[in-house]
Amino acid sequence: MVVGMFCFLSSIFLFLDYLVIFWVFPFLMFLVLYFYGGFFDGFLFSDYFSLVLLFVTFWVFIFSILSMDLSFFSFIILWLMLSFLCFSFLTFNCLFFYISFELVFVLMFIFLLGWGKTAERLQASFYMFFYTMVSSLPFLVLLVDLFFSFFMVFDGFNFFSCGDFFLFFMFFVFVVKLPLFGFHLWLPKAHVEAPVSGSMILAGVLLKLGGYGLLRFFNLSDSFSFSSSFFLNYLFYLGLYGGVLVSLLCVRQMDLKMMIAYSSVVHMSVMFLGLLSLTFWGIYGSLLMMVAHGFISPLMFYLMTYLYDLKHSRSIMVLKGVLLVNPLFCVLWFMCCSLNLSVPPFMSFYSEVIIFGSLVSFSFLEWFFVIFSCFFTGVYCIYTYVVVSHGTSLYSLFCFLDFKTCLITLSHPFFVIFYPLLFFLS
Repeated sequence: MVVGMFCFLSSIFLFLDYLVIFWVFPFLMFLVLYFYGGFFDGFLFSDYFSLVLLFVTFWVFIFSILSMDLSFFSFIILWLMLSFLCFSFLTFNCLFFYISFELVFVLMFIFLLGWGKTAERLQASFYMFFYTMVSSLPFLVLLVDLFFSFFMVFDGFNFFSCGDFFLFFMFFVFVVKLPLFGFHLWLPKAHVEAPVSGSMILAGVLLKLGGYGLLRFFNLSDSFSFSSSFFLNYLFYLGLYGGVLVSLLCVRQMDLKMMIAYSSVVHMSVMFLGLLSLTFWGIYGSLLMMVAHGFISPLMFYLMTYLYDLKHSRSIMVLKGVLLVNPLFCVLWFMCCSLNLSVPPFMSFYSEVIIFGSLVSFSFLEWFFVIFSCFFTGVYCIYTYVVVSHGTSLYSLFCFLDFKTCLITLSHPFFVIFYPLLFFLS
């Protein structure tokens, strides 16, 4: 009797705890975003873009800390990462933005190297380090050179005094972090070898830093030269055709975690098309796509880690027949695949409609590739659900989802549905 009462009270306190974290805190943040227009004190700066992405950052970090048992040192690294991320979203100085921007990836390199699953984490962490750091070094040299000539704020000087050389390396450093197709080889390796918190933060927040950097530096788009316009057209078609190729790669993947990682590249390619449309609605839809992906991808990695802990494999040939052993998980997994598929009324549906609406000047061939990419995105999302849920299970025992997993998973999509109200009401 006493033990049963104690378990009941602990479940009530756990429910109230998650109610405060996942329901009260987001609504308070919603009120702040809606009624508070931002600030600027000469160094720190916040506006609509930074406050929205800050909310996603806090949400994903709370989600990731609750998702695994962290040691003291890993907890310190995560909080340092959160601090530098907040500074990246709030600073108005280009050089300090760059420094905090790169320190976040250094901390993720340490986290991946120290708490990865297998010995392959060494190769994955160095892939991430050299792709991100080597691409950033020329941009740092240019920023330091400009630091003594201009007031280093985002709107404080004309980038084109440095010519197209600056533009090339500015885009190069951010499309590697995004990542765009062709610069994405470090991302699947990092995702596969990272622990669940690392995958959630990497997909939910760190990929958004590349898009946020492009948004901040896009004030230089007023006076493109011919060579810079040619370069941007090349990146545009690289994102368009790369999204189609990566969606085809997702269809043939046997590793479920690799498939989720590649789906991030597809979503970021669509987001990049909206940015390069150079229209208000395209940039608006790109921000909404970043927020939607920041909610959806961590949830998929969280549920995939539950399957990995259950069957100790990431192979689709092993992770099948879950409907027979855990029907509730299949309901949650169906919800995740629907979110990833961008079905209405979810946030990613609105973002894709806005982005494709901004691309009205496409030719028939370009629209063919867009429709082709959307079709194969639907194919691999449906395939991801069907192959996990159906089939003959290699695990014959019936298993239950714990109370914590159910609360976290159900609270997360609630705001994926209602978060667009922040955009449309504002």
